[in-house]
Amino acid sequence: MPDEPKPGAERSYQMGNVGPGARVAQGENISWVEGIAGLPGGKSLTRQFDALLKRIAEDASFDEDARALAQGKIKAVAEGIANVHESPSILRRALLDAKSWFGTTASWVGSALADIMKSEAAQKTLETVTEATTKAVIASL
Repeated sequence: MPDEPKPGAERSYQMGNVGPGARVAQGENISWVEGIAGLPGGKSLTRQFDALLKRIAEDASFDEDARALAQGKIKAVAEGIANVHESPSILRRALLDAKSWFGTTASWVGSALADIMKSEAAQKTLETVTEATTKAVIASL
């Protein structure tokens, strides 16, 4: 169907006239990858999220819709971490959504996400979060 997204291998991107000194990112997951990469421990966090997304993609127990939902929830948490200092509520909502969904569906993903959130790399960023409700959600994982 024309309104359904194409798999990554079938997508085509074109870049226009980009001025000198411009920084251009092309592909998928750019927002969270770029956002996390600049954080303390960001490279490690990016690797951990990429590995989890790959495991979800390869898990035969997911149908196409469940796989897309699971990956979307993980990406939302990653984007929340990338933007936690500007808007902690984005991370809080993403974690609440993921925790609720992975508690009943694919609990192994919830456990893997909790491991990422408790990792040293994540703690370097999350220890600076001062909003109490977001801290409570992080601690509840």
